[in-house]
Amino acid sequence: MKINRPLSPHLTIYKPQLTSTFSILHRISGAFLATMVLFSTFFFKIGDLSLTFYHFYQYLFFLTFHLNWVIISLVNFTLLALCYHMSNGVRHLLWDLGLFLELSKVYTSGIIMLFCAAFLALLNIIRQHWSNGQIPY
Repeated sequence: MKINRPLSPHLTIYKPQLTSTFSILHRISGAFLATMVLFSTFFFKIGDLSLTFYHFYQYLFFLTFHLNWVIISLVNFTLLALCYHMSNGVRHLLWDLGLFLELSKVYTSGIIMLFCAAFLALLNIIRQHWSNGQIPY
């Protein structure tokens, strides 16, 4: 007697939940932030080592003046990931203290965390925009 069903539960069976989605996004944002730290450390270390490397500085000049929107977008996306990861980390610390563990409060704290992360990222983007002098006082 052969039954056509999976041997163990699979991702196609489960409906995505808010908590599992936030957990997956927390791990992805942490991996992205770690990658950005490693990339920036490597990039600045190469710049320190190659003070007389003409092509490196020519490439940096091209990136800075011709593709500045790429750099600004990457910085803004990193700020969003950092704000999300930090807000969700605070939420996990509150859980460790035994707060907001009821199911309704878990969902409510998730929505509040999402709004806090978006608000913090928006404040950082506005602050960054003002500090460059692009918005007159």
